Amino acid sequence: MQLIEIARSEDVKEDKALAVKAGNTPLLLTRVGGKACAVSSKCPHLGLPLGKGKIANGTITCPFHGSSFDMCTGDNKDWCNAVVGMPIPGWTSRLLSMGKKPQSLPTYETTEENGKVFVRVPG
Repeated sequence: MQLIEIARSEDVKEDKALAVKAGNTPLLLTRVGGKACAVSSKCPHLGLPLGKGKIANGTITCPFHGSSFDMCTGDNKDWCNAVVGMPIPGWTSRLLSMGKKPQSLPTYETTEENGKVFVRVPG
């Protein structure tokens, strides 16, 4: 694992997504309860970008299919419950998921030192 500097601490805000790259790995950063958290920038459902997703209370929601994830743990909180922000009934949700079971969002360990945010990525 390598430690890579990815942002200035002051640029990582509560409930705001900051798109960064750690080497070839696209990530999203936010701050939850004062801690910088990093996750994959791609939704595990179809690999669509999460960058335009809404973050509230440390949870990001995919703007395409409504899946939501904890920004620090990656835990799935909801799976395929909307289409482009419009809620859908439960039976439709099963069709939209295309047989994929709920998955977690990959997370990356972060540290902060001297006003900079670092992330550990494979490499």
